[in-house]
Amino acid sequence: MGELQAFVLLYIKMAMSGVGLGDSVVTTYDTKLKTKHLLDALVLKINKEEKRQIVTEQEFECGTLPFEELKKFLPPKEPRYVLYDYNYTTENGQKHSKIILVSWSPDEAPMKEKMIYASSKDAVKKKLQAIKIEVQASDLGDLDEADIEAKLKKI
Repeated sequence: MGELQAFVLLYIKMAMSGVGLGDSVVTTYDTKLKTKHLLDALVLKINKEEKRQIVTEQEFECGTLPFEELKKFLPPKEPRYVLYDYNYTTENGQKHSKIILVSWSPDEAPMKEKMIYASSKDAVKKKLQAIKIEVQASDLGDLDEADIEAKLKKI
């Protein structure tokens, strides 16, 4: 079997892995981030002991995590999902806040983990409403605020 065929089979297997979003993540997202804006960010990971559940790794209270600082909390060799309440100002001076999903999948992460995270991302997007844009990042340079603001201003 060729390398590409093995990769495709692994992707299909991971897509059917059944990784789901934990109920506590949905509750925290709905009550603290989406509705009341009490958090700047939620960092999510797939539970390593039981690889069928996406759980909260870290919560950042409102006003404690500027977007540029988020980069310090992303592990260099492990994927993560980040739900971030991004504040920006429109061209006409109006202040807005939109929730973005950062799919962090660093190049140094093991291929199997990257595949599991890639195939589980839809579970996050389906259960958590009001995500306005998604940013896929494999290195810190992919998390450019100017690019994010440009995307948000188009919505």
